[in-house]
Amino acid sequence: MNFTIENEKITGLLKFGNIPISPNDEQGFRPYELFISSLVGCSGTLLSNILQKKRIATKSIEIKVDSVRNPAKANRIEQISIKANVFSNKGLTEQQSNKLSELVIGNCGMIQSVLGSIDITLEITFSTEI
Repeated sequence: MNFTIENEKITGLLKFGNIPISPNDEQGFRPYELFISSLVGCSGTLLSNILQKKRIATKSIEIKVDSVRNPAKANRIEQISIKANVFSNKGLTEQQSNKLSELVIGNCGMIQSVLGSIDITLEITFSTEI
């Protein structure tokens, strides 16, 4: 990966294309947004793949993320709560959903990279209506 820094904007020259990064959300994606997106991209893709392997057909998966930041320590992220709602014709019990959450957290490289520094929870629910 290569990056170019000019003024308040960093441009990532990535395989898929260029990505603008800036603390100013009018010039690019904020680093916080990209960080959360990397966790959701990894865990969401992994969740989808696990469901496919378990032969659980999904219509879609919606993911909502909340975080707690500490302004006294450089506004660091201390807690992230990920809530995934799986739209499927088949539901899972709470115990099965919890096991699925453990499997995703345990095998998502992005989450595993920060797990010692950030408290991360993943809650998975199933809905039949979209």
